Amino acid sequence: MKQRILLVGTDGHDLLNRIGTLDISRLEPGVKTLGLILNPQGKIRSSFSITKKAKDESEIEFEPPFLEILDQFTFGEKYEIRTQPAPAADAADESSRIAGLTPKLGNEFLHDEATNPLEVNLRATIHDNKGCYPGQEVIEKIISLGSPARKLVLVEVDSTIDAKSPANPLPQPLLDVKTRQEAGLLTSYSCGAGLAILKRTHLKEGTQLVLPENIYFTVKRISE
Repeated sequence: MKQRILLVGTDGHDLLNRIGTLDISRLEPGVKTLGLILNPQGKIRSSFSITKKAKDESEIEFEPPFLEILDQFTFGEKYEIRTQPAPAADAADESSRIAGLTPKLGNEFLHDEATNPLEVNLRATIHDNKGCYPGQEVIEKIISLGSPARKLVLVEVDSTIDAKSPANPLPQPLLDVKTRQEAGLLTSYSCGAGLAILKRTHLKEGTQLVLPENIYFTVKRISE
């Protein structure tokens, strides 16, 4: 369940700057910005949204284990955490989210240290030239090479073959049409379109894929 706090104090903001992917000094007051905390291998440990309210005072929305990680890295820093009312449930339209290639916690990534943010269209959560943070070397190496091993893509059902909807729960494996070998995972679906995380070998618009239940998909767009 999503929680909300007010983080108060210079030390708290400096700490978050050191362990997270955002340069806190660059944030504009009143603008909610998504950030991440990564492990040394560049995989997602936690995600959070931060909104600067005043100097050294920010509202942060998060799900576990954000506070536990903050506590792990605290060594004498002095800051205050004020509990705030929980944010309202996100009522964003699922079809619009999918069309915008916007990843969602619980679908495209988890806080299980298994997903690289560059695989799931979270490049915007990483501020360049901000100084060291856990996982920075891995992230910068992947950026310099040009592409991660997998990427988030928009797929659409091939209604000329089958108009069925995939059964829940997701994710489900997407297979290469010719070889029937796994090419990636279908992670979200709504109204004929979905999000999938595909291996680099299948990152081409027009690629056809199929679920084990014989529902066919076509790759329509690949995330940046």
